[in-house]
Amino acid sequence: MDDIGRVVVAAGHLAIKQRGPRWAHASLCVLDSVFSINAHYERHTVPTCYRYAAWAGISVPLSGSAQLPVPDEQPLQGFVTHIQTHGEEDFSSKVLQNRQRTRANRDAPLKVEAARQYAELLVSHGIATLADANALFADLDKLRAIERDLAGVAGHGSGARLAYLWMLLGDDNRIKPDRMVLRWLQTVLQRTVTTVQAISILTEAAARLSYTPWELDHAIWNNQRKG
Repeated sequence: MDDIGRVVVAAGHLAIKQRGPRWAHASLCVLDSVFSINAHYERHTVPTCYRYAAWAGISVPLSGSAQLPVPDEQPLQGFVTHIQTHGEEDFSSKVLQNRQRTRANRDAPLKVEAARQYAELLVSHGIATLADANALFADLDKLRAIERDLAGVAGHGSGARLAYLWMLLGDDNRIKPDRMVLRWLQTVLQRTVTTVQAISILTEAAARLSYTPWELDHAIWNNQRKG
């Protein structure tokens, strides 16, 4: 049996579900993508997003795909302005109440700085809303140009953060090959798997299973998260 077949068989033990409610504002997608790296998701990342939503007056932070866009979606420039107005130190401490850094180094940039840079670069390319992001996914040349810019932001790592951003913004064909997904694949295949290999294997396995890559990726992540 080849690698794809092994993954397909192992996926039979996962609880694979359709995508549920997701962030209804690009700013929350940016925050989630940046603050989720090397952090406990429920304990730190989700509360960070909700604290910003409450502070910014975002009344509907989550929504089902069929209800998007929400009528009062916050343009991404508003998020940028909030950080610029308050400064990264105060914004981290007082608004987000999360001073995590992009690396385990006290001199590394704050994650909020990476979030601001992500948002600024997206705005500079004309991406202000979820609808803008979804239009971007059909323009591969523009997408590659934006990805080159975003790859220069502190904490880029292997590229999982950027792939996760696109997933949050609505691209169901993306895989976030973080350490939990790679660990699951290593267990299933009994060998180390690179990020590039993980993307290829899971994308093909999802197609064989008639699920989206997002659905398979998320099922693996949930399985590993629950131990």
